[in-house]
Amino acid sequence: MAISTNSIIHYTKSLDNLLQILKNGFSLKYCKEDFFWKQKKLRYAYPMICFCDIPLSEVKKHLDSYGHYGIGLKKDWAVKKGLNPVLYLEKESSLSETLMQQIMRFDKNKKELKTNPNTPKIDEVWRQELITLCSHIKNYDGDLIINGKEINNYRFYDEREWRYVPTKLELKGNKRAILQDIYIADKEKYNKEVGKIKLEFDIAEDISYIIVKEENDIHKTLDFISQNFKKTLSASDMEILMTKIISTDQIINDF
Repeated sequence: MAISTNSIIHYTKSLDNLLQILKNGFSLKYCKEDFFWKQKKLRYAYPMICFCDIPLSEVKKHLDSYGHYGIGLKKDWAVKKGLNPVLYLEKESSLSETLMQQIMRFDKNKKELKTNPNTPKIDEVWRQELITLCSHIKNYDGDLIINGKEINNYRFYDEREWRYVPTKLELKGNKRAILQDIYIADKEKYNKEVGKIKLEFDIAEDISYIIVKEENDIHKTLDFISQNFKKTLSASDMEILMTKIISTDQIINDF
């Protein structure tokens, strides 16, 4: 059995969310990310869209955490759009230590500049590259809070996450990283602005699966596709797309 798939899947918690993605593409949103190395913490929010690379036969546990609705897109699309698997790091590893040392070097430089304007400033290109790297890292395991519940020693590695993190140019002036305290204080403002940026796909060419929770949702999804894409999809494309709709009830019972 394959341990990875030819698709990546984005899960969401409602049929309405799924239908809006089908119609408008993915809207960017800031996500809070904690990274730990020993006693050090890196706590930022980054703009991203998350997917997983988990075979449907192994996804039952993931459904309860992230939602029973989803859209699967081909890996070719992911590569073309610049997505990348998350880099998982063990808290005690030398690689985590190296990364934290670079971050502390940058923080030290910022503090020195406040007290001594003549301090040589760290190269801006290096700073942007460091932000890019940090936005793609995650601890191998740790504590997870989801749906108001805390799960201790959760293995993030099992999610096999892929991320779309936009470049500075694609963000059109929005921040690439925000300290969590600042983000939490005004997250609606930050998400409203960055949400105007879309990650798009071709509904006929790029979709592998459309996942809904129940059989009844299949009919609603078919009606939505018929109403919204009858002018842009051929009859044959419409028929093929409809065969890609599957319910999580089927996944749980048949895979």
